[in-house]
Amino acid sequence: MTAVLLEGEFDMDTVPEIDRFLRRTFGPFYYRQHLLLDLQGVSMVDSSFVGYLVSLVHHLHVERKELVLSRPVGHVRKVLSLVGLPNVVPVFDSLDEAVAAMCSGELPMIPPAFNALPASG
Repeated sequence: MTAVLLEGEFDMDTVPEIDRFLRRTFGPFYYRQHLLLDLQGVSMVDSSFVGYLVSLVHHLHVERKELVLSRPVGHVRKVLSLVGLPNVVPVFDSLDEAVAAMCSGELPMIPPAFNALPASG
């Protein structure tokens, strides 16, 4: 399993940087391992980020691997909810929950219930 903390804004100009970073760090076949993207530090995304995630899910599922997202906040959480991505990609409110789910070995993962508003507490 690979966990990556993303920070900043991701739009059509910056989304390619995510892919370049992952390829440089983990090699061209990084999608052959489970991938956890922690979104707590991401403040804005657009449709190119969503498209990238959908493409990444496709590549991972071909290899029988999972993409899991954790801790989306604000605008990012709203965008993910509006496009229905949490129906396809597991999204967790805590990093610990995301890691535990990935380590459980129960694959494919069934996305947990997702609320557009963050969990209180």
